[in-house]
Amino acid sequence: MQESLIHIYLSAAILCLLLALGFLISPKLQTRPSRLLGINYGLYALQNFLAVLILSFGWELAILLRATIAMALGPAIYFYYASLVGEMRSAKIRILHFLPALFVLVLWLSKAPLLWTIDYFIIGSFTLYLVVVIRLLIGARVRLAPLGQLADSAYRWLFVLGVLIAINLVVEVSAYVEIRHGTNPSNSISVLIGSSIFLLFHIVTLLMVIIRAPLLEWMHALQDLRSSKVKNLGEDEAKAIFERWERVVMERQLYKQEGGITLDQAGRILVIPARQISQAINRIYGGSFSQYLNDCRVKAAQKLLIEAEQMPITTLMLEAGFSTKSNFNKEFQRVTGVSPSEYRKQQQEQ
Repeated sequence: MQESLIHIYLSAAILCLLLALGFLISPKLQTRPSRLLGINYGLYALQNFLAVLILSFGWELAILLRATIAMALGPAIYFYYASLVGEMRSAKIRILHFLPALFVLVLWLSKAPLLWTIDYFIIGSFTLYLVVVIRLLIGARVRLAPLGQLADSAYRWLFVLGVLIAINLVVEVSAYVEIRHGTNPSNSISVLIGSSIFLLFHIVTLLMVIIRAPLLEWMHALQDLRSSKVKNLGEDEAKAIFERWERVVMERQLYKQEGGITLDQAGRILVIPARQISQAINRIYGGSFSQYLNDCRVKAAQKLLIEAEQMPITTLMLEAGFSTKSNFNKEFQRVTGVSPSEYRKQQQEQ
């Protein structure tokens, strides 16, 4: 079982590192929540890698660091939730959340008689922050309302993370009970099941990031929303910028660009701050940057469905600029009210 755990933890460490880098450096996800999520995944990558060192070599330093980081996981996920629902406190108050982690570190280094209480501190921390996350989730729907139609996806994502925090707590308690009854940590069934669940979650999350699944698509729109709040444009200025942008999009067919065009790239094309483009689209078009591009893709798809009757739906989807079938169907139905195949059938019957 020990060898299986090493493979699971090593795989999870690599996946978490990839996710951390994706959320931290992706030009499409440059918002505080995305960076905080990246930091969370960075901590989990380190936790999994330390578990590999502990199981392989039994390093005491790795055990010390893992216990300390475990105390920081609760505050880190809390800051992520708080950044989305608008409850971020001052920097001084945020630092207080990490004092328990520092206390555990000092406790371990000093070899104090209370060393045996570290497991209780970790379980207590997970329990406390699970309660805090549940409290934030209760009012999250209202606070996510500015995301519009993407608010439900954002809430579902936060709910899934909340369930995982609960699973993590159950695993910690179960593993502690097993170890107290004489089970070696490397032979713990709870640890094996828990690590397997999280590995599966990391795999699915990475795939969702790659294909921009609806559950994570809202993170891209979040950048548009946040940047549009920086400076208010006048009506005439916003209209002029939008008309310039619309003309460039149509002339260059930017909505068909492989991988999609980012807001920063759009700013470089028009040689103006990206936030002004986002504001102009929001004000004149009434939607976000990504929604505007998706609407352009849907219009292109509608035209192809009528003019290229023999073209397969998948080929047509790619030609219109969509990269995934799920996103294509979702956006097409949002605009037209019907699926692409139903739309083609309706047009043929007219």
